[in-house]
Amino acid sequence: MAPSYRSALELHQKQQMSQSQIQSLHILSLDNGELSEFLQNEYIENPILDHTPSGSSFTVSETQDFDIPEEATDMVKTYLLDQLNQNDYTESEWRTMNFMIDCLDSGGFFRISFEEVSALLAIPLEEIKTCYETLSGLEPVGIFSRSLPECLLRQLDFLGKRTPVMEKIIQNHLDDIALGHISTVSRSLHISTAEVRKHIAVIRNLNSKPLQGFSTEKIEYITPDIIVTCQGNQWDIRLNDDWVGNYSLNDYYVRMLRGTKDPQLKEYFQQKYERCRFIIASIEQRRNTMIRITESILSRQPEFLKNHGFLRPMTMNEVAEDIGMHVSTVSRGVKGKYLQFPCGIISMKSLFSGSSPAAGAQVSAVDIKGILKEMVSREDPKKPFSDQKLSLLLKEKGFSISRRTVAKYREQMGIKGTYDRKIDSRI
Repeated sequence: MAPSYRSALELHQKQQMSQSQIQSLHILSLDNGELSEFLQNEYIENPILDHTPSGSSFTVSETQDFDIPEEATDMVKTYLLDQLNQNDYTESEWRTMNFMIDCLDSGGFFRISFEEVSALLAIPLEEIKTCYETLSGLEPVGIFSRSLPECLLRQLDFLGKRTPVMEKIIQNHLDDIALGHISTVSRSLHISTAEVRKHIAVIRNLNSKPLQGFSTEKIEYITPDIIVTCQGNQWDIRLNDDWVGNYSLNDYYVRMLRGTKDPQLKEYFQQKYERCRFIIASIEQRRNTMIRITESILSRQPEFLKNHGFLRPMTMNEVAEDIGMHVSTVSRGVKGKYLQFPCGIISMKSLFSGSSPAAGAQVSAVDIKGILKEMVSREDPKKPFSDQKLSLLLKEKGFSISRRTVAKYREQMGIKGTYDRKIDSRI
């Protein structure tokens, strides 16, 4: 081999290795939610990547619900009515539309029948239908839909992407999509799996709940990436990513790769095959790295993680030395990750020196209620704390709890409001 060619080849191999390392480190830096999204996108693009869904997989659901705060309910009504000119409608029609808006569920669906509305308001059925036609044309697109398929199809109409095939998928195969049954949809509609995947990509970008963005208070549910439990002095580490095992190589396309004589097809499948192997290997490497980082943290912070005791000074450099890896690898390994331990859930990054554990820690509602109860018991009976004051006091302790949540917890514990507590102190 000529020296110049050998040098070029070695340089190319180094570049390839560097690119692979960068991609592998990127996968390490993803938290569970980001990793799930990454794999779903790869699954859509790569026919060799197979997926056997579990409860953690992507679903299109119209049954899962969420709460909208009272402020958001008023905001929704104002937003919808502002799109209408009251002078264009009779008093009866305006009253009917106000009532129908109040009947929307938290997702923006209209579940009550026209007949029920007609009976409740003593208004002709035709007027109800006319009002419905008006309301269903408002934004956000899909509002007042009677079902999930109707909601999705209306959005496709708006986007100009409604086709006979897309219509059949949404009307007949949403469950198959949720379960990852790509081949079932392919056989039923006589289209390739690649086409099915393209249609799924479009559906993923639709809004399954038109009012989902109308919550005025951001509610974040933290799912731990790692769960540690302690029996005596023995720690058990479990990565909360069982669903990752549902991704594997598709046997059918692997056989096609090995059996095809078409050079272009073989090259295409070979690239996809190598990509799959790389992703699966990178995920396994991510698992091993996160476990080793956690083992080091457990050895350095046993008192804090076991009993919420003293948090010792600890740097990422120290953990990197423990596990024989570069500090940047440790940094990526804890980035955005949460650890569930016997006393709660905490941001892994907050365990290191220079981070605030109070800001990273997540405590249960029971813990917050206990703190609230203690605060109320120590307040001046003549000047009891308002819910807003309690919220501020909690914030000073490192717990970001809204006034509304404070009020909810207080009521659940049977603690009276500020005025009633003040009255009780005089008796």
